[in-house]
Amino acid sequence: MKNITIILIIFVSFYGCIHYDIELNETYHKFNNDDENLIINYNYEVDQIITYKNQFNEEIHFKVTQNQRKKRGKWEGNWVTSSTFSHYYESKIIRLEIVENEANYGDEVVHYIFSKSYNKFKNGINFPIWNVNYFSFIDEIQEDVNLHLRDYNGITKVEMNINGHLFQKVITLNSGSDLLLSGSLGAMLPNSINKLYYDYEFGVIQFNDIDGKEWKIIYPN
Repeated sequence: MKNITIILIIFVSFYGCIHYDIELNETYHKFNNDDENLIINYNYEVDQIITYKNQFNEEIHFKVTQNQRKKRGKWEGNWVTSSTFSHYYESKIIRLEIVENEANYGDEVVHYIFSKSYNKFKNGINFPIWNVNYFSFIDEIQEDVNLHLRDYNGITKVEMNINGHLFQKVITLNSGSDLLLSGSLGAMLPNSINKLYYDYEFGVIQFNDIDGKEWKIIYPN
């Protein structure tokens, strides 16, 4: 299934490039003020290393590969034979490789996705070492997510102090499983994470595994 996904990503990416260069005088759905409150505002920089350390002084490093906000085009119909332009929409995508994972492609990369397609705000996370297998995507198949945030956007956020830094808009996501998920695609790290702490201004600030290890952010200065 994942090999088929990779082929589709390549094809759709090529097809999308053909159409996204066409400028039409059509509707443009942009993020509004309410949406902005749900979008990460930390300024990730390409090649920046984000470090997480657990209680045993082990570290996992995320390397930023993309932080892009742009106007995109939405097409409808059969993308193999024909399609019809629908509208423009605003999108923000942040991608990070897990350095220790050594399988930095497709759904083995951390994604933060934010979109306003169809004038509806959507946001989600792909966390490749999550211990529950679930595949979805936002707008394009290469923008895969395994954690949708729609059910958390309206709930009360809490404060959390991690390594001396106060985060003020935090939610907790639980997988509901204490079992290890078999890995794939040559990834080095096990799919053992079953709890995430996500801050709406920064992203993932802590993740816990099924063995009780707690990986906490070393906030970048």
